Amino acid sequence: MRLNPLSGSGTVLVERYRLEERLSGPDPQQGSLWRGVDVMAGDLPVAIREIQIPAAQERLKGVWPQLQSLLHPQLPHCGELLELDGVLWFVRDWQDGVACDVLLRQRSFGVGEVLLLLRQILPVLAVLHGQGLVHGDLNPRHLLRRRSDGLTVLLDGGRMQRQGATEQDAVWRDLHDLGGTALALLGGIAGEHVRWPEGLELEAGFREVLERLLSKAPERRFNEASEVLKALESVVLPAEPPVAPRTSRALAREQGAEGRLWPVVIALGLSALVGSAIGWFLLPRSSNSARAPRTTPDRGSQLPAVSLPPEELDQREQLFSRLRALQVDRGWFLNLVDASQLSRFPELGGSLPSESLREAPLRRVWTELAEEWLARIEQLPPAIRARLGRLRAEDWEQPRQALQQQGVHPKVVEHLVSAGAQDLLMGSMQGRKPDEPFRQLWIAAAMQSLDDVEIERLKARPLEPTNTSLRVPAGGARLVLLEVPAGDALALGINGTPLMQMMVFGANGTVVEQRGPLRVARIAAAAGSPLQVLVTNEGVSSGVFTLSCRADRPRPQLPNVDMDPLPDSATGELVSPPGLDPSAQ
Repeated sequence: MRLNPLSGSGTVLVERYRLEERLSGPDPQQGSLWRGVDVMAGDLPVAIREIQIPAAQERLKGVWPQLQSLLHPQLPHCGELLELDGVLWFVRDWQDGVACDVLLRQRSFGVGEVLLLLRQILPVLAVLHGQGLVHGDLNPRHLLRRRSDGLTVLLDGGRMQRQGATEQDAVWRDLHDLGGTALALLGGIAGEHVRWPEGLELEAGFREVLERLLSKAPERRFNEASEVLKALESVVLPAEPPVAPRTSRALAREQGAEGRLWPVVIALGLSALVGSAIGWFLLPRSSNSARAPRTTPDRGSQLPAVSLPPEELDQREQLFSRLRALQVDRGWFLNLVDASQLSRFPELGGSLPSESLREAPLRRVWTELAEEWLARIEQLPPAIRARLGRLRAEDWEQPRQALQQQGVHPKVVEHLVSAGAQDLLMGSMQGRKPDEPFRQLWIAAAMQSLDDVEIERLKARPLEPTNTSLRVPAGGARLVLLEVPAGDALALGINGTPLMQMMVFGANGTVVEQRGPLRVARIAAAAGSPLQVLVTNEGVSSGVFTLSCRADRPRPQLPNVDMDPLPDSATGELVSPPGLDPSAQ
């Protein structure tokens, strides 16, 4: 494969992305991976893959819609797909961390660490497979331990493709490769002849799962990632001491791929994590944040003897590990989940479940609620997440007033806030300013919704179309204030990506075009001016839409003219001219 003479350190693509360093490649299937920066975003680091082979280009183009719709915190967000001079450039978020193959050369992995990695990455694979895709190149090089939160991230690898019937594009192949990766991290060898490391002690259930993952026999294969995750539920996470590094290596030797640019000291302290899981009932709920009234004594003061099943403790451990990674106030979050359960089960009389076997189903509901809330909270920007529990009404009033001062109708602002709350809150909690602790999320949704709005002003002219192209950030919105001459209707046409939606409000804030796909619409003069056109982007990368508008003058009314009757040529009788008889249909 030849090197592209137009690509090199310092090259700027579409006046936005500057190539900094080639990290890998060129490879016929995966191309070359570059570390670059987005100069329009203050030199924000990005990963850019350069693909020259036409077959690989077509494969990537074919899966592009699915890649853009992937939403998971452990999958890098896809950016733009650029085609320049016969070369395809794939831009995605940069991930700061260290790859598992680098860690493996520095030290050995413990059994508990590998088990935790599998439990972290299997939900990611489930999301990927749910979009009809397979990774195609799952190995330690494409699993990265992120520095910011310690979570395992699945890198793209450049071989993603649609699911099919062949060996290389089947779901089981990804799961097989995941089993091989786990074995390699444990010190074994996965290939034609599997070799288990000497002296490895595995719980029988864990070993059986790995053996099934490594098996090529159709009758033993797992069909879905969720099946593997369910099989691992009964495996107890062992407490292990920190693992000493094998050898010290110069950092320069590790600067060959994404995630290898930073030294990372890994000390999981799994026994401490298990201890935090055991302390589910021991964790204090007290916090400086606003909290829901409690009718039962604080669990932190009771210090009961914990006798939860190992699998339940393991679930708690994973839950609180995610909570710490998101940097969410613990006291407020626990109050949030408690209040959710009490509102769902009013028959409990304000009592929360104990650690008894009889109340295990209620504890399972509590865990499910906690996981659902965490999934919703993950949608928020880190800066807002960190303030949950300390947000005030003034925090969203400022962006609201700023929008209204720019001419945005209050009803449009209200729609933006309610739409954001609908995405973040559950069911009946989506109303205006619910009680604490849910109010914190309502304020967070309002802040996020209003901060993401960009405003553009246009004038519609008679007989001459007004055209513009505007970019909408991922998950954001663009509001176009359209001035229309008094008494004129508006011909409006908007075109963009399938992940964009439009909605049109009249001058008085009423909805004149319901929310739906981008389209052509005619707005009556009665809607007034300025019209407020809202375009939202539900994708995970920014997109561009085009807008064309024209003011249409009302058609002149023909005057009513009384014409004399004309004689009929056959009968000689006087009759009204055709088309002017008021009784004619």
